[in-house]
Formats: sequence, structure tokens, C-alpha cells
Amino acid sequence: MIEEILKNTFRAMHKATEPPVSIIMPYNLERMPYPIFMCENDEGIIVLGGKSIGHARIAGAKKAKNEWLIFVDSDAIYPPNYILEVKEYIRKQGDKTPIMAAKRLGGLFSNPPAHRLFAYEHGLIVRKDVFFEKVKEYPENAKGRMDIGPYFRNAVPIPVKYYHGPTHGEKTVLLTILGLSIPLLISVK
Repeated sequence: MIEEILKNTFRAMHKATEPPVSIIMPYNLERMPYPIFMCENDEGIIVLGGKSIGHARIAGAKKAKNEWLIFVDSDAIYPPNYILEVKEYIRKQGDKTPIMAAKRLGGLFSNPPAHRLFAYEHGLIVRKDVFFEKVKEYPENAKGRMDIGPYFRNAVPIPVKYYHGPTHGEKTVLLTILGLSIPLLISVK
């Protein structure tokens, strides 16, 4: 089962691009994750189980082979160029500064779907050594960005968009917005 999830989720669609990254996705078996279009030199890690999503992310980070970590959500939809855009910002910043994907609203949609697809500011992108330096400081009950945000106060925001959804049968609208012509494994509630 995990092999099928990996094959359908992480797709090497881009040639090798520096720096190589480890893409970490906690997964809860509720549905097949949306695909992530990565580069040939990237690593995709799916983490099943764990006490919490935070523990799953830490476990994935421990398994990661690359210097840069990108944490993704299994229920988010990432445009085909997401990883390439993130790598561009990593090359520009290039130091130990953690990078947080930034919220970019306004002008995303001319007619937003009824359930309001947005770009989110979640999605930590960070060097592995910095992540483990910071994770020692997290409170044991940390669950999300509101809990760990203060630990990445000096993070550099980057304008990279991704989306949560679709629900309510908005699959066609979203695929058009993202400009995708390849089939996606999308399970609509």
C-alpha cells in the first residue's frame, strides 16, 4: 500500500535542480494524497501514524537525506511548479534562515469557488540542522503553526502558492486554475 501511495504522490516531473530537497508528508490513510511534482534529485517521504502530525513530521525529518526539508500536507494541492519555485527562493536566501511559505491572496481567482480555495501560509521550508535545533524548543503539545510560529519568528516569507481543497465537486475549476492537463487523483467529499 505505501509503495502505491509513494508512486502516485511523488512524481519526478522536473530535471534535477539544486538544491536537492526532502519533501515530507504525514499521511493518515483517509484518502490518496494529491500529487507533488518534484525534481529527479529530490526525495519524497510519506509518514504513516505517530502520536500527532508534529511527531510524524519529526520522524520524517529524521529519515530525510537532504539538507533542505519541505513539509507538505496530504490534503493540499500544489501547483506543478511549486517545488521549483521553493528551490528558487532557497537559492536566493541560502543561509540558515528558516523559510515559511507566505499567504498570497488577492487576484488568485476571478470567480472563487463557493468553498473559497486560498493559498496558505503553512508549509515550513527549512534546513534540516535548523529544524532540529528549533524542534528541541517546541512544547510537547505543539500542534500547528500557531504553536510553533514563535520559534520561527525570523523566518523569511516566500510567495509560493498552494491550495487546500477541492470539496463540493470543484475539481474542474481547480484544475483549470492550476493549468493542469494531466490527470490528478482527486477524491472529492
